[in-house]
Amino acid sequence: MAGKSARDKCFEEAVDAFNDTQPDEGKIKIEAQKPWTIDATTGKWRPMGLGERFWDWVMNKDVPYRVPDWTLDVDGKPVAGDNKFDGDKFNPSRKSPRTKNNQLDDQNQMNEDNHPDKDEYQDLSLDSKNCKCDGDPKPQEVYEFAPGRVYVPGFSVIGEPPPLSSLVPEGFGSPGMGGFRPLIPRFVWP
Repeated sequence: MAGKSARDKCFEEAVDAFNDTQPDEGKIKIEAQKPWTIDATTGKWRPMGLGERFWDWVMNKDVPYRVPDWTLDVDGKPVAGDNKFDGDKFNPSRKSPRTKNNQLDDQNQMNEDNHPDKDEYQDLSLDSKNCKCDGDPKPQEVYEFAPGRVYVPGFSVIGEPPPLSSLVPEGFGSPGMGGFRPLIPRFVWP
């Protein structure tokens, strides 16, 4: 989506990488840059359906919408939030021409509409302070046994274990069984 910062892309990739290592019940149910609109029948904010924003554009409907950095599923209900990393902040004077409100007011209303009277869903944003980032993250060394199979020191296999044939040294076994692949260091961000 246009306007997605490098930090927002990094956050999205980090969540995707985490979810790739989790079983279905452990995955974070989050969508990046999910558009929200005010429902015409209820007057409340809700996430837009797949292609709904495009269809509204095709039909020349002037519907109010906002695109928070992330939409999180909490107990089957959506929660909107924003990434506000160092140097970023909510600008209270910048108002949307579609909603006539500023970003934080719209985001708080989105969460109030879906989680009434729950103060913990107000003023939601992620920054280095509440994410506990050290400001200068170091790449984490991981090992790759075979393409697509990553081993992290102190953790179990990420992905499927390699076939036994990949553990057989070259020249042993039948032709075409593969050969020995040593651990190859790779560096990734934690």
